[in-house]
Amino acid sequence: MQIYLVLAAIISISIVIFSFQNPFPLMVYFLNWEVKSSLTFILIITFIAGILTSFLVNTISRIKRMRLIARQKKKIAELTKEEIK
Repeated sequence: MQIYLVLAAIISISIVIFSFQNPFPLMVYFLNWEVKSSLTFILIITFIAGILTSFLVNTISRIKRMRLIARQKKKIAELTKEEIK
């Protein structure tokens, strides 16, 4: 667990150093949108988007796993009742 924290800290520090060394404004085009912003802001936005995407995928996976476990517990309870009779 601590290795992930250290790795996250190293990546974060690298991003901060990169953004301070590249303070130039950037034009970002997406569909009909056109945004002019600093590289730091764009990196922060993409980082947050990545975190949210990861959280969403992880949440969906966790919900599926919880449903599967509930079904398995129910099946175990049914089989245990049948075995006792």
